[in-house]
Amino acid sequence: MPNSVVPGPPDEVPGYQLLEQVGQGGFGVVYRAHQEHLGRDVAVKVLTVAATDAKTMDRFQRECRLTGRLTGHPNVVTVLDSGMTRTGRAYLAMAYFEHGSLGERLARDGALPVDEVLRIGVKIAGALQAAHDAGILHRDVKPQNILVSRYGEPALADFGIARLLDTVDSSTRTGALSPYHAAPEVLEDQPSSETADIYSLGSTLYQLLAGRPAFKRDTGEGIAPLMLRILTEPPPGIPRPDVPPQVSDVIRQAMAKRPEERFQEARAFATRIQQVQAELWMPVTELPRDPSAIPDDRPVVRELLPRPPAAARAWSAGTVTPRLTDPGPDGATTGPPPGRWLSRWSVRWCRRCATSAPGSRPASSAPT
Repeated sequence: MPNSVVPGPPDEVPGYQLLEQVGQGGFGVVYRAHQEHLGRDVAVKVLTVAATDAKTMDRFQRECRLTGRLTGHPNVVTVLDSGMTRTGRAYLAMAYFEHGSLGERLARDGALPVDEVLRIGVKIAGALQAAHDAGILHRDVKPQNILVSRYGEPALADFGIARLLDTVDSSTRTGALSPYHAAPEVLEDQPSSETADIYSLGSTLYQLLAGRPAFKRDTGEGIAPLMLRILTEPPPGIPRPDVPPQVSDVIRQAMAKRPEERFQEARAFATRIQQVQAELWMPVTELPRDPSAIPDDRPVVRELLPRPPAAARAWSAGTVTPRLTDPGPDGATTGPPPGRWLSRWSVRWCRRCATSAPGSRPASSAPT
């Protein structure tokens, strides 16, 4: 989406030498820059929202200071500095991610694999939960705001920038914010909330799987038909045969029209995605744990349903039909024959299967 205002010359940010433009969006232009004081390369985003009076800038910088509480989170882009350019525009200095955003990857390579999208979903939901626990709303979760580190880790960027739009006119807000991932209540000018961020993340995961936003059409159209679909229609099915129904269901719940029908916490969203990963015999993505937080005694999905061997992974791909138990001579299920795999889940919940597994104790010695 083109900017309505073009920032000034690329030498306007005090303390930074802007080297090259690396991105452009509804909020501003991103440069790779050299921070002169510390001698390192960073990303500097010069915002193109014109209405940055003193009150708005105070609110913006207060929001940026709040994001300092998220420093160190592996899936949040660290804000290093913020201020005003010499021409009076707000800017942010952030860690530089040379691999760009997921939006750029979508445009280059198309839709992402299902297992990778689920991994991204867990990690970004964890980032949102950390932000919500700190009293911060993102307000603009979308593929363009998820950057990829040199180690392949997704990280959520642009916390606090959408806050600038709270005091500007509706035309500027519409031009800067992409409506594709906005929750229905936000499009109706209701206050944003944690569940609105969850909707936006669900919509983002939809686009990562489908290759385009849920309510976007190929033909050119105005904003009114798009908003009408977002407000009234359910998200269409993801046009991919390899997307399991569990994945579609979890995204559909996150994108429910009514906020009370969505996941009420980003943590709950992440937990449900973990459960889907386990059900599909995929590696279960762990959430980062804050060592200063109160210990969480709830069971971890990874411990309940571990990574299966190759036979189970072949079944999850649809090439093998597994049987945890086989019928014996009398027609009863006596457990897997030698050479069959058996998960710890089955051992835990099926005593009969466990006692008949190779290497297990005899049935007569099993605890009652």
